[in-house]
Amino acid sequence: MIEIQGLQKKYKNFAVLKGVDLFVGKGEVFGFIGKNGCGKSTTMNIITGLLAKDAGSVRVNGEEVTTAGRVKVGYLPESPALFEYMTCRQYLDYIAAACRYSGDFHRRTDEVIEIIGLRDSADRKIGGYSRGMKQRVGIGAAIYANYNIVILDEPTSALDPQGRAEVMQIIETLKQMEKTVLLSTHILTDVERVADRVGILNDGVIAESGTLPELYHKYAGDTVSFELSDFSQPLCEKLLQTDFVASFRSDQKTFYVQLKGDIAQSAPRLFRFLAEQPETVVRFESQTTSLEQIYMQVCYRAACQSALQSAAHQGGGF
Repeated sequence: MIEIQGLQKKYKNFAVLKGVDLFVGKGEVFGFIGKNGCGKSTTMNIITGLLAKDAGSVRVNGEEVTTAGRVKVGYLPESPALFEYMTCRQYLDYIAAACRYSGDFHRRTDEVIEIIGLRDSADRKIGGYSRGMKQRVGIGAAIYANYNIVILDEPTSALDPQGRAEVMQIIETLKQMEKTVLLSTHILTDVERVADRVGILNDGVIAESGTLPELYHKYAGDTVSFELSDFSQPLCEKLLQTDFVASFRSDQKTFYVQLKGDIAQSAPRLFRFLAEQPETVVRFESQTTSLEQIYMQVCYRAACQSALQSAAHQGGGF
C-alpha cells in the first residue's frame, strides 16, 4: 500500500532523510517511531504529496506520489486546525464538501460520528470540546473520504489517559475495518498495543523494522536493572570493561544492563561485581523486553556506529 525506496530530503544544507526504505502492507497498522526532528512528519508530508522529495521513490496504492490532491489517503497532522465555531456535525459536512464526497454525506457524517464516539456531542460547538474530543474530530476528518490508507501524526500527543484511550480505540476500530494505518507517536506503549509492524527512523534512515514478535525475539534480552543511591561515572567505565555486559544505558541513578550469554550465569556475576563496588545499590531486578528498550538499543547502537565512523574519518585525515 505504501512503498518508499531511497527517500531523501534536505532543508538547506541539512539532510533530514538520507535514504529511507519503508513498506506498509495492506490492512496493517505500522508504528513509525523516532525522536523529535528525525523526519517522521517530513516523510508523512511527502507521502501525502504536501512536500516534494529530493530523491527516491514514494508509491501509494502502486502509483508514484507527485502532487497533493491526487493521493488517496486520509491524513491527521500533528496540530490539526479546526473551525471551532462549527459543531462537529457541521465541520464533518464541510469536510464532505471539501473532499467532494460522492455518496450520501448525511449518512457518512453519522457513520463517522459513531466511529469517533461523539454521537452525544455532535451538535455542540467544537470550541467547547476537550483536547481529546478535538483530536477525535480531526481523526473524523482524516477518515471521512473512506480511503483505505490513514496517516496519523502524533494522534495522542498531550492527551490525558482517557483521551489517549479513546483515540486508541478508534485506531483499533480502523484496524478491524482493515484500514492501513501509518501511526507516528512518541508513546511507545500505544504502538505496542495496536501496531502489527514497527519502523524506527534514526539519523535519516530506517535503523530497524519488523513485526513486534520479530523485534522482541531479536532484542530479547538478558536484561536487568539496578538503582544506585547516586549516579557514578566510574561505575559506568568499569561496566564497559567487564566480559559479561553487552551494553547498558543509564537514566540518572538507574542502570539498564543487557547481559551476555545466559542470564542465569551473567546476573549473579553482575550482582557480585556490584557488591564489590563502593557505590550503594538500592534496587536490583530483571526486566522484560519492551519496545522502549528496543528503541533505546537501536539508537544507542546507531550512535556508537556513528561515533566510530567519525573517529575513523578524523584519524584518516592525519
